[in-house]
Amino acid sequence: MTTGDELLLLAMVPGRRRIRIRSDDRLRYALRASELADLCLAGRITVGRRRIEVLDTRPVEDRRLSNVLRGLGRATPPPGLKDWLRQAPRSLTVEYLSRLEDQKAVRVRRWRDPSGRTRNDILSMDMPRRQELLTRLDSVVRSDSERSTTDCNLILALLAQAAGLAPAAYPGLRGMTHRRRMAALAATYRLIPAATGTVPVADVELASALTAGADVLTRQLLGELSDLYADFTTGGHGLGHGLDSGGWSESGAGGTGHHGDGHTGW
Repeated sequence: MTTGDELLLLAMVPGRRRIRIRSDDRLRYALRASELADLCLAGRITVGRRRIEVLDTRPVEDRRLSNVLRGLGRATPPPGLKDWLRQAPRSLTVEYLSRLEDQKAVRVRRWRDPSGRTRNDILSMDMPRRQELLTRLDSVVRSDSERSTTDCNLILALLAQAAGLAPAAYPGLRGMTHRRRMAALAATYRLIPAATGTVPVADVELASALTAGADVLTRQLLGELSDLYADFTTGGHGLGHGLDSGGWSESGAGGTGHHGDGHTGW
């Protein structure tokens, strides 16, 4: 699973009658950010003061991330972080839902309403796999020790907080303490100034440079996501809502965003 897959699984809230995806509009930007985080951890990109820069064009194990890397490498001029995040397609959550479906982590029924829009009912989810993610999240949220942002569990926790997923991971009164800890954790990293300049790529410096690059990128992602959500909320879009599965439709024109041989539901 990529960090994006894990974010979406955390965003799914099991209920008595249906499974909801929380904060869908916020989530798609965090999914977009997670792809940069994964590529940075893989040593493929870095983010300078102005541009996302490709360090290594070799494909990674995940096909989607390899496609993202290829797109970044072909972009002329290289995109800036803010612009790249803002261009997150509205279909991104649906695309990641299809990925989870391919991994047998969810079962989805798709149908068309009278207006012709495709609706997605999440029929079931892999609860043991989601619990494993929550255990990993706990290892960060409950820890008082310092961690590097090269820790994939910490990146997951910070992006989950940025996307407004703390109530999905830790619901109700019982989860209040952990929600506060997640907020404090994100605030700590948000307030640390990011280093300037780009990451050096000389062989002798590569290992330390990639670590520093991941730290810088994670803090930049938190800052840009915070600004992005604030801009949209101020504009009256109200990104903090949750979407129940019965009312969740695939937005935008053209297709479902699904890859592979196509699922027709159960």
